[in-house]
Amino acid sequence: MIEVSEKSALGREMLFDIEKSRVDEERRLIVKEIKENASVEGFRKGKVPESIIESKFSDVIKENLIKRIIPEIYFSAIKEKGFLPAAEPDVFGVDLDGGGLKFKVYLELKPEVTLKKYKGISVKKRTPEPVTEKHVDEVLAEWEKRPEFAATIIDPSKRKAWRDRIRQQLEDYNRMHASMEEDKQLWDELFKNADFPLPGKMVNEQAARYAEDYFNRMDLKEKTQEEKEKIAKEIFEKVKPEAEASVRRYFILDKVAESEKIEVGEEDLNSRITELSRSTGDSVEQMKEKLEKAGKMDDLKDEIRIQKAFKVLKDNIHFIQRVILPGEEKKLETLK
Repeated sequence: MIEVSEKSALGREMLFDIEKSRVDEERRLIVKEIKENASVEGFRKGKVPESIIESKFSDVIKENLIKRIIPEIYFSAIKEKGFLPAAEPDVFGVDLDGGGLKFKVYLELKPEVTLKKYKGISVKKRTPEPVTEKHVDEVLAEWEKRPEFAATIIDPSKRKAWRDRIRQQLEDYNRMHASMEEDKQLWDELFKNADFPLPGKMVNEQAARYAEDYFNRMDLKEKTQEEKEKIAKEIFEKVKPEAEASVRRYFILDKVAESEKIEVGEEDLNSRITELSRSTGDSVEQMKEKLEKAGKMDDLKDEIRIQKAFKVLKDNIHFIQRVILPGEEKKLETLK
């Protein structure tokens, strides 16, 4: 028996009540498997009475019952209900004491995303700020204050090399900043036309990751535990809006990937694994093994799929050099 209750726009709580016969059937299979391999003093392997197996390995049997039955029943139920979960569900209230099995599952559904338009979105072209000699001089002056650079900056040839390096870094930063401004325009426009509820659990998990990263970079040596907890809560609330934006971007890109029928092939996957192996110093085989052991292969595929979807958005931006004010269209036509 399955009961479903709606907890929010996307939240669903499912109550499962599995009959005793189904549990007993699985229990017999587990006991049989244990019996074949168990070593119990006074009995030959495979000859231990089932009553002793059930008594001696009761915790193992219970653990296996839960691990086997719950996923099978849950996945069958969400398929039957047509549910598309947004993330891993929470399982709680597990009860095996009555012979049958009762448990609850809380899950959040993927939101229904409707994109009226995602190609040809108008974005004002941002030209990177030029790097002047003054900018280079200002950075170099800061570096000159640091003793570890003093000797290399004094030498004329090395000084020129440092200036070139500073200029390149500033140019790269300005290009990145201009690109980020264009991306912001793109997302602002997409957000206007894509309003949908967000899975709260997913938002909170993302906010927690942001907050943890921020918290770990802070100097809190002189803070009490109570002060640290207060700061952690404040940081969480501060980063939550960005977490919400991040989750919204994910589902928009997921919808684009669905609409564009984007798939991730072996070549895509191997290319990304190769990139990761170069950054860590592992071999491709070692990196692949690590990802498989950590159960991260599907996450990596999804990441590649989402990045491909973002490329579709970027490749189809309609760039405008400046905003054309009302009435200017006719003036431009007469000048042609």
